[in-house]
Amino acid sequence: MKTLSGRLDQEAPLPVVLVGAGKVAHAAHLRELRDLRNVLRLVAVVEDAPERVSALREEGFPDIVVAGDLDRAVAAGARAALVCTPWWTHREVVLACLARGLPVLCEKPVSLDLAEIDELAAAERAAGVPVAAAYMKRHDPVVGLFVAHCRDRLAAGRRLAVDVHDPNAPHQVAHLLPYDPPPFGPQPPPAREALERALGPAADEGQREAYARGLGGSLVHQINIVHAVLDGGPGLHGTLLHADRWAGGDSVSCRWRPTEDLVVDAGHARLPAHRRYREVLEFTAEDSVATLTLPSPYARDESATLRVETWDAAGSVGTVRTITAEPGHTGFRRQLVAWAGSLRHDAGPPLPGLADVRRDTRVLYEAALRLA
Repeated sequence: MKTLSGRLDQEAPLPVVLVGAGKVAHAAHLRELRDLRNVLRLVAVVEDAPERVSALREEGFPDIVVAGDLDRAVAAGARAALVCTPWWTHREVVLACLARGLPVLCEKPVSLDLAEIDELAAAERAAGVPVAAAYMKRHDPVVGLFVAHCRDRLAAGRRLAVDVHDPNAPHQVAHLLPYDPPPFGPQPPPAREALERALGPAADEGQREAYARGLGGSLVHQINIVHAVLDGGPGLHGTLLHADRWAGGDSVSCRWRPTEDLVVDAGHARLPAHRRYREVLEFTAEDSVATLTLPSPYARDESATLRVETWDAAGSVGTVRTITAEPGHTGFRRQLVAWAGSLRHDAGPPLPGLADVRRDTRVLYEAALRLA
C-alpha cells in the first residue's frame, strides 16, 4: 500500500470506511465486520439515508462516524474503502476513493461499461493503490478445490455447466435486513442511462435488463469461476455460440466453446416463487464428474458441497468423494480477511482485480448484444 497506507500500524485492525449501507452491506458485510474486529475496524460510513445509519448503529457500530464525504471519512481515520453502493455509482465512488489514496474492495458488478473499467484501471495505476473486485465465491475453499480439480483435468474436459435458480426477491434477504427490503422492479433512470452508455443505443430494453441482472448481476460470479478454471488457457471471449432470453427476460442462457473439446453452458433463472437459492456448477471430463453445489450467498448455516465421481472403465472401479466446508465461514468473511491481509502484509495471492473484471465483463457484454 502507498500514500495513506504508509501510516498504518501493521498489526492493528485495518480502519475502513463503508460507502453505502444498503442491502448487501446489511445482509452480508456488516455481520462479518462485527465478528472480525481484530482484522478490520469500521470507523466511518458514507450514507445519506438516516434509517440505514440508525440501523447500523443499532447493529453493533454505535460510535461510527457518519461522514458526508470521503474527506471526512479519511479525517476519521479510514485507510481503505468497502464500496457497497448501487452498481451504476461505482465509477464515481471508486475514482473518488483512488483520488484520496484509499484502496478499494468494490461490490460486483464493479462496472458493466468496458470504457469505465479502462478508466478505473488508469486511475488505479496513477494512484498506486489497488481496486479489488468482490468475487466472494472465489474465497470459498470448496470453490477453490473445484477450480483445482477442473484445471487438473481440463485437457479431458468436455462440458462445464452452470445452473442458477435465483428468487431475486425481497423474501431472500428480508430476515437479514433491519428494514423492509426494496421491491424488485425496473432499473432506476440512472441505471438505465448507464446501461445505454454501456451497450450503446442499438441495444433494446430487454438486452439492457438482462445485462444488468441475469448476466452482469449474477452470472458474472460464475463466469469469473470459469475463467479461473481456464486460467493460462483460452478464455471465453470470442467463443460464444448462442445467447437466449425467455420468460419476459427473467431467464437467460449462453453457450461458449473455448476449445475444440470443451463447451461451457451458463444459465440464470429468476424464480421469485422459489424460497431458496440454488446454484450448481458441474464439470464433466472423460473419467469423472465434479458437481459443486452452492447455497445462497447470504446463508451462514449452509456451506458449499463438492461431489467428485471418478471411474476406471477397464477395472470397473469407481470412487465417490464428498467435501464440504464448515458453515459460517462464508465467502464474504474470507474475502474480508484476505483483503485486509493483502493490504497490511502483502500476504497471500492478490484478490481478483480490474483485469479480471474487464475479462468477465467483455464476455457478458458480447452475450448481451447477442441475446435473441
